[in-house]
Amino acid sequence: MKNELNVRCIMSKDALPVTGLEQAVYALVDIKPKSKTMPGAMAANLALVLDRSGSMDGEKMENMKEAVGYVVDHLSDRDLISITIFDDQVETLVSSQVAQNRDEIKTKVGSIIARGGTQISDGLGAGLKEVMKGYARERVNRILLLTDGRTWDDEDASLRLAGEAGKQGIAVTSAGIGDDWNEKLLLQIAEQSRGNSHWIQNPISILDAFQQEVDGMQAVVATNLKVLMRMSPGVRPIKVYTTVPMIADVTHKTVNNNIVSADLGTFDGTRGQAMLIEARVPAEKAGKFRLGQVEVSYDMPTEGIRAQKNKTDLSVTFTADVAAAAKVNAEVMNMVEKLSAFKLQTRALTEAEAGNIAAATQKLQAAATVFLNLGEDELAETAEKEILTLKKTGNLSSVGTKKLEYGTRKLTQTMMK
Repeated sequence: MKNELNVRCIMSKDALPVTGLEQAVYALVDIKPKSKTMPGAMAANLALVLDRSGSMDGEKMENMKEAVGYVVDHLSDRDLISITIFDDQVETLVSSQVAQNRDEIKTKVGSIIARGGTQISDGLGAGLKEVMKGYARERVNRILLLTDGRTWDDEDASLRLAGEAGKQGIAVTSAGIGDDWNEKLLLQIAEQSRGNSHWIQNPISILDAFQQEVDGMQAVVATNLKVLMRMSPGVRPIKVYTTVPMIADVTHKTVNNNIVSADLGTFDGTRGQAMLIEARVPAEKAGKFRLGQVEVSYDMPTEGIRAQKNKTDLSVTFTADVAAAAKVNAEVMNMVEKLSAFKLQTRALTEAEAGNIAAATQKLQAAATVFLNLGEDELAETAEKEILTLKKTGNLSSVGTKKLEYGTRKLTQTMMK
């Protein structure tokens, strides 16, 4: 059977020095379409879960309605759509249906009035029920959650629902507007379900985020994408990160002894998928050494393909040639540097939350240096400003935290463009 995906497995170094000691290596697993002409896009099953709390009144509400209108107009007649609105109560505005009665749907959206507080789990739960009505393996099943506020004591319930959605293959894209919402919760909702997440700084940008989601759904050509990496004896996987659509540490979900098993969900034929594995290699004599094998499997429903497999061996050469062992793969090391920035800012935020100001400051300063090395001047400036804020107030600012959280997670997006 024809294999539609191209899998590249690239080592950080093709040659390692013979040292008699264990050494660290990185493996980049990059999955792209084999050709520019991919099979037809899959039908979508989309649930919009929209915050209508009082703080959404005005410009946010008007831009949200415009963005929903865009989604309705750009879905095909075979796609399914539902719309759930929530504050501290929840209402199914449009039950799951084929996206054909566009004017009627947009009229209902136009009637939304801002009111009440914010209860994300109720809205998310109702949206999940609507997706399940039309759930099918042959569809792109997705929830788009939009909010501008902090939910009331139901973070755990929201994360549980996101986890349930992820197990069903339903990705939740979470989007926060403005500054007064819990970025940690929205990022976790996305990560739990293998979805995306957006920070919408200005209400006018709601449309941009919704456009990205529609484009992404319509670019999905494969589902049930999985990566299985079986390590050779003595090779230890240490850390595993997904890098597209955003950087996330998935080590605790994927590593079991010397096996890495990652469920990556849907495959976007435009941007592809990638992950980086950090491993420790035992001391070896000079010669070729097989680290293990990477197996990528996927379904392509429009082509009738199920559990198609692509296998690639990983290997390095141990050598006494100092010059050969010093050579590194620039593409992989650039990714490692981006991950370094992500790890530093994550640790800095954790230290700041714990009140460890000195440690947080030190890690933010290190992150700023990495940002400068990467040419990310704006992120470096944000880190420097947050250092001053931290020293002055003992806390990080809400805006600065979001810039660092989302900026570092999406460093890889410049590589996709």
